[in-house]
Amino acid sequence: MHLKRSCRGGKLFGSFLIISLFFFSAFFLSGCSTGQKTPTPLIDARRVGVCPYYPPVIFKQGDQVKGVEADLARRLAATLGRTVEFVEVSRDQLIPALMRDEVDIVMSGMTITDARKARASFADPYLKVGLVTLMRAQDAAKFSSRESITASMSTVGVVQGTTSETFVRNNFPNAPNIISIRNANEAPALLINRRIDFFVHDSPSIVWLVSENEGVLKGFWDPFNEEYLGWAVKRENSDLLTKINSILRTWKGDGTLTDVLKQWLPYLQGQ
Repeated sequence: MHLKRSCRGGKLFGSFLIISLFFFSAFFLSGCSTGQKTPTPLIDARRVGVCPYYPPVIFKQGDQVKGVEADLARRLAATLGRTVEFVEVSRDQLIPALMRDEVDIVMSGMTITDARKARASFADPYLKVGLVTLMRAQDAAKFSSRESITASMSTVGVVQGTTSETFVRNNFPNAPNIISIRNANEAPALLINRRIDFFVHDSPSIVWLVSENEGVLKGFWDPFNEEYLGWAVKRENSDLLTKINSILRTWKGDGTLTDVLKQWLPYLQGQ
């Protein structure tokens, strides 16, 4: 009886040992597999978040994304050894998409502001712009200064959710109406049809709209302020931010950035 119990106990112990070794091996192999799995690289600018309604900075022509940001995004991706993928996002969702890891970088004519820096990290600015005014050419003689524009009792158009909307709401006290639109391309028709009297937006966009409506619309070029455009990355992605700033310094030094900007913004002076 004792021998039987011993043999049976030995069999049970052997079975237990085999099962234990099996689970240990599975756990060990799983751990090795996890350790060998390549994580998503921090230095990645493959998925570029854009709201392509800001010509000539970022816009669509047919199915192609074009403009200053598109050219710079392709150059940046090539420098990082990536293939660029443009991800279209509504303007108010650009930074949320970044925070949700749906895009790796935002390159969409975004003005650097303190409020935005609370949620994302910005690379060094690549372009200085300012808010200027678009109006009907026949009305231009009435307005000779920024003060005459801000003090007038005129209906003003702005793009919703932009710095221009914030500025106009704070600095046009006599405006009977402030009309928010989805993108700058809607402004010319609103001006021509007298739905609005002014349209305030970034200078590159206003130059583009004047060039498309020459003789009908005119810009007032004395800017209300100075703003800087830059690229946003997730706050945790310091490696990518460091790499981008290094690339930008190189581009600024060797003329690459100036060449791209002048292609789309030929009127630019030194930036």
